[in-house]
Amino acid sequence: MLPPKRRARIIELLRAEGAVSLRDIAGSLDISLSTARRDVEYLHETGHLQRTHGGAMVEVAGSKGSELAPEIASAIASAQKKSIGQRAAAMIQPGQTVIFDSGTTTRAAALSARERNIPFTAVTNDLQIGSLLSGNASIHTTVTGGYVRPGSTTLMGAAAARMLGRLRADIAFIGTHALTEEFMSDTSSELAEIKQTILRAADLVVLLADSSKFFSNAFCTFGRLTDINLIITDDKLLPEHAAKIRAIGVPLEFVRSVPED
Repeated sequence: MLPPKRRARIIELLRAEGAVSLRDIAGSLDISLSTARRDVEYLHETGHLQRTHGGAMVEVAGSKGSELAPEIASAIASAQKKSIGQRAAAMIQPGQTVIFDSGTTTRAAALSARERNIPFTAVTNDLQIGSLLSGNASIHTTVTGGYVRPGSTTLMGAAAARMLGRLRADIAFIGTHALTEEFMSDTSSELAEIKQTILRAADLVVLLADSSKFFSNAFCTFGRLTDINLIITDDKLLPEHAAKIRAIGVPLEFVRSVPED
């Protein structure tokens, strides 16, 4: 198992259990104790878990602005993201204009949309999503301007915001780092600005978020949950969390996880 996938599995274990010993990590991932220790140390140094005596715990004070490396983020809840992406892509009708926000779950939607092989217009502020969609001649793909966020394929800045602000799309698929029953939030004010623009740019705004994102907070809010027309998530969302979302009148749609290849 490659390091990014191992580290993603460690984070998933911690999210499920709260705290895990190094021996349990090694046993669950079928890796050596020394490899588990190195991975935990890396995740501790990058602010994604708290190192404890003989193990790790998920709660990290002051980590709201920290963000996982893209290769680790894409491996977390990958089966759930695939299912969410497939359901989102199924919503697209021929001839529509669709905005794809940057992120790993919206990227899964773009991949499924490409595989559907229907003609539509796509706009994205993510270089990887743009590359994915441009591989299908039926999809007219536009990538926003802006500067590339270091360590990612996300385009940000005034040029990206200006272009998105001029659009009126049929659908926008948007992601979030975290959400509560009140607000969505992400790890930087620059990202939040782009997402605020996307919220205003489409007739139908669909939030794509796996269940691990619910009822946590990141650094900067970018919109109220009531700004969303539909949330697509996976069936691992806790019933009490689903009840709170429904109580504010935002529709929720659940998908079953597609097994990984």
